[in-house]
Amino acid sequence: MNDTITILLASRHDEDRDFIIAALSEKTEFTIAGIEKDETGVIIRAERLQPDIVILDLHLNDENGLELVRIIRRRSPAAAIILVCGCSENNYTGHAFKAGISGFILKGSDMDKMALIVKLISTGGYYLSGSVIIKIINALINITDFQDQNMEDDTDVFSPIERGIIEKIAAGLTDDEIARHYNYSSRTIKNHLTILKRKTRQENRVQIAVFSIVYGFVSAEQLNIGNNRQFTDDIIQ
Repeated sequence: MNDTITILLASRHDEDRDFIIAALSEKTEFTIAGIEKDETGVIIRAERLQPDIVILDLHLNDENGLELVRIIRRRSPAAAIILVCGCSENNYTGHAFKAGISGFILKGSDMDKMALIVKLISTGGYYLSGSVIIKIINALINITDFQDQNMEDDTDVFSPIERGIIEKIAAGLTDDEIARHYNYSSRTIKNHLTILKRKTRQENRVQIAVFSIVYGFVSAEQLNIGNNRQFTDDIIQ
């Protein structure tokens, strides 16, 4: 990833856009490369810009944003998507992570941490708003197909390093943090993650974290997703 984190912001609400722009403009490593107010605009701009991060309002033009998430994932597959929604809309969260988002932010309670969340996700982490974590986990367990997994003898399926990486994903560590723990390069960790996605048949880190609970790699109490991390300015170099 380049030193500058490129961001595409899509929200129809002036107040939300202004707040996010102000929060991110304070940090020199962030570049807001595009601002859109409707679905068509964000689809076109995502394909054209190929940003590192897309910050997306769940509802653009009063439409369900989950199909829009899927379209952006197809048009800009390397982009991490942060979904922003109101407190009353968190029934979408499980399906949103299944669709491929990397962060779920509630308006009001999480917005003041926007810069730190963006930095965390840009380094390979993920973020779930604390007030809906259990609901998200339960929803993902219900809508994710774990039944076809043949994991009765997981010692044969996963190597010790792979089991360790799964546990650290569930603990909320970023790629860089996992790499430092094992004294590996970030590229090596990304390669392991690609293999883990294939072996677990999951599409993203959050689903792997839920997988780790379903198959007993970690307990739900050990799950540490974004919001439980120590958010300080030390996260942003």
